[in-house]
Amino acid sequence: MPLTKTYAQILQSQGFKQEALGIYKKLLRLNPNDEELKKSIKRLQERKKFEGVNILKLKEFDTINEKNRFDFENYLKDFKWI
Repeated sequence: MPLTKTYAQILQSQGFKQEALGIYKKLLRLNPNDEELKKSIKRLQERKKFEGVNILKLKEFDTINEKNRFDFENYLKDFKWI
């Protein structure tokens, strides 16, 4: 799993609040003066309820992405470059 603000924002937008919060906290340990990270953590922590993530769906999403990448790479291998 990438350790970036962008990935945390994507997870957050998809409803994976706990996972996003975990990434923000890890990033803050690496960058303790990052005010944007502090605001993101505070915003998430102030929400009333965190829903658990469906790990099976997350793994399914990763598997689909891997398959799509694999299929695309194979397509490129078969492509006849002029």
